[in-house]
Amino acid sequence: MDKRLLAPLLLLPLSLPALAGTAPSFDCAKAHSSAEQLICKDAGLATLDNELAALYPKAIANFSPEQAKTEKAMQRGWIKGRNECWKDADPGKCIESSYQMRITELQVKGGQLVVPSPVLYQCGKDLALTAYFYNDGKLPATVINLGTDQQVLAYGVPTGSGARYEGQNLSLWTKGKEALLERYGQPNLSCQQSGKGSNE
Repeated sequence: MDKRLLAPLLLLPLSLPALAGTAPSFDCAKAHSSAEQLICKDAGLATLDNELAALYPKAIANFSPEQAKTEKAMQRGWIKGRNECWKDADPGKCIESSYQMRITELQVKGGQLVVPSPVLYQCGKDLALTAYFYNDGKLPATVINLGTDQQVLAYGVPTGSGARYEGQNLSLWTKGKEALLERYGQPNLSCQQSGKGSNE
């Protein structure tokens, strides 16, 4: 190989998808947002984009027409939120987390993971909650049922002791058979595992 041709190649950034062998699912020539431009330059983010693009149709394949319509609207909202990552102190990390959470959500909602056995907790005197801990998804996650009409998907976050899951207006700390339920605008509740239920 002519060494004169090799020299200019060494000056190109190695993070370009063309050199890394990874391009996102969308056309980088049409990337308008700064988030999309960053994804086009980062092979790791491009890989996550492809993973989500492959998962999405599988996840909604068995949805009812109404569910699919709702999920498509949620996907548009998710894209809008991902594109807002330019405001974050670390846009790349923000985009990565956004993809990981959306992939995990679709894995759970779309039935791509085996449903774990429910774990039952008694929180205080009046609240019984059921938690399904998914450890095989993109991120560790739990689906928390707080009665018949409230269900929250919470994502695992690093912690020094036990496990912590954070969802919308709610977090659940678990350690052994004990847990702490924190809800926005409500008193914290200490919870005790009261058994495991059945998937039936």
